[in-house]
Amino acid sequence: MNRPFAFALLCASSLFVHLAAQAGEIRLYTDDNFKGRVVVLRDTTDDLSRVNFNDTASSIQVESGSWEVCTNSDFKGDCKTLERGDYRSMPGMNDKISSVREVGGSSGGGRRAALELYADGGQRGASAGINADRDDLVDIRFNDRASSARIEYGYWQLCSDSNYRGSCRVFGPGSHDDLGSLSGRVSSARLVDPREENRPQNNEGLVVLYGRAFLKGPGLQVNRDVSDLVRLNFNDQAASIAIHEGTWEVCTDSQFNGSCERMGPGKYETLGATLEKRISSLRRLY
Repeated sequence: MNRPFAFALLCASSLFVHLAAQAGEIRLYTDDNFKGRVVVLRDTTDDLSRVNFNDTASSIQVESGSWEVCTNSDFKGDCKTLERGDYRSMPGMNDKISSVREVGGSSGGGRRAALELYADGGQRGASAGINADRDDLVDIRFNDRASSARIEYGYWQLCSDSNYRGSCRVFGPGSHDDLGSLSGRVSSARLVDPREENRPQNNEGLVVLYGRAFLKGPGLQVNRDVSDLVRLNFNDQAASIAIHEGTWEVCTDSQFNGSCERMGPGKYETLGATLEKRISSLRRLY
């Protein structure tokens, strides 16, 4: 990995740690004046039934961030933005709140997620904020739901299958009103090398590993460094390789150890005794 990009990733990782420490928090109470049962939320909740708190809140404390509370699920109905502070009663919304999410705000100290996925086009409907790689959106109850996105920083690869497989596409900073062929199909998301955004939008990875010689058999598309192919169920399986972009280091052991070879763009229909059925890791050099 080149030093400028490595430094950029280090900065991004530091920023994500900082954001995690500054994550917003909201407390909902069943009774006025912060009494009764309480639920503490730090993440988007598009339906409070999930935490057994639908149509229950009568008072709220916003510990940090700016939060939008709505009378219907999926952030529909009447909505109100609450800044940091105490709300001893909720006139007009008492026992009616059904969804809650943190939103950006300059006055309330809130923060936006690096990647925000939305259920509807044009950044509308239920949403899920993401600040780190997610190999399966089932974990945050947003699998096959995203139709649009907003990216505050970084370049994100969205894929139709878990573990960054299936059809994938890279999106850069900004608003993306429509995810195209991925709308309603996103199952995983991860931060990637900015160079990938300019890669032609086809169904081929920067590198494709094949299970048989002459580029035949099951193929694995690779668009970023892979330190251990065990994670992708392709360890010691590659018998040929197609490199569409960049120069890559291919190694027989995980973590880019063992016998390694540099390979530039081209089709490698056979790999020889050193690499055939022995590749465990690979990374882009430039």
